[in-house]
Amino acid sequence: MTTSDHRVEVSVIIAAFNCSPFIRRAVMSVLTQDHPGIEVIVADDCSTDDTIDMVRQMMDSDNRIRITRLSKNSGPSVARNEAIKAAKGKWIAVLDADDAYAPGRISRLVEAAERHSVDFAADNFVYFDAQSGETGKPALSTLPKEELVDLHTFLRQARPYATEADYGLLKPIYRRSFLIEHDITYPTERRHGEDFLIYVNILLHTGRMLLLREPGYIYTTRSSGWSRTVVDYRDQIEATARLMKDRRVAADKSAKHLLSTRKKALLRLSTERACHHHMVSGNHLTLVRAIFGDFSNADIPLRILTRAITKKIASKFKNV
Repeated sequence: MTTSDHRVEVSVIIAAFNCSPFIRRAVMSVLTQDHPGIEVIVADDCSTDDTIDMVRQMMDSDNRIRITRLSKNSGPSVARNEAIKAAKGKWIAVLDADDAYAPGRISRLVEAAERHSVDFAADNFVYFDAQSGETGKPALSTLPKEELVDLHTFLRQARPYATEADYGLLKPIYRRSFLIEHDITYPTERRHGEDFLIYVNILLHTGRMLLLREPGYIYTTRSSGWSRTVVDYRDQIEATARLMKDRRVAADKSAKHLLSTRKKALLRLSTERACHHHMVSGNHLTLVRAIFGDFSNADIPLRILTRAITKKIASKFKNV
């Protein structure tokens, strides 16, 4: 599209930092959507590679793309907030720079969100391995096709080790007027788990959420080598603990319990990831210490050590 007067209904915001290997894929997955009223706002967080040059090249052939640049590197929350300020659309859609949209995603989300009169809507997603080029199965169950999600339902699934993938990974579209009316922005004091926090904030402001079970978001796995995100679980644990003290949550025993469960699950996942790292690095003594350092999660380093010892013994017998 080259016309400059198209009506903007959906503003897709992309926080970008040194993402030149994959920014074109992300932007093109938006521009090739079948929805006519789309704009793309790339919020550059002081990239030092040629990310902006690549975006400008695409701008030369499609004026639906705009750029907003931060004066200093500030993280994805600040970048997204700046993009939302610049947005013209009725709906704000989020896309991470290393991810992509499946064809027809925007039209499906907007149609369903309008039909149910909700304030934000998300859909199912699939994992993509950039190295192998393989796309996995849907991360969530595909039934029911559509589901209204309240605060308790969201919190029940927004954690590691839940019955489905973590709802904090969902990438929704927001009704921009709702964000403005309630002064809701991404929490700039956090660089990790910011999606979870803004979703909870919307739900605490009585916002209505819709979940579509058809996959529309393509989530690049961290192990594929494309994703630049390094997860800080301690930050997420602290943010969850602070949220439990929020006056809107303190009066809701179910919400507080669910947040406590999330906190424990994050701590367990953090322990599991750290123990795997110690195992790969050969830090067996650190694994032994981990058994006595956190008795509630002591089974993790114990299991990893047991597996390693069993494998070593089996290898010795095999070579006899």
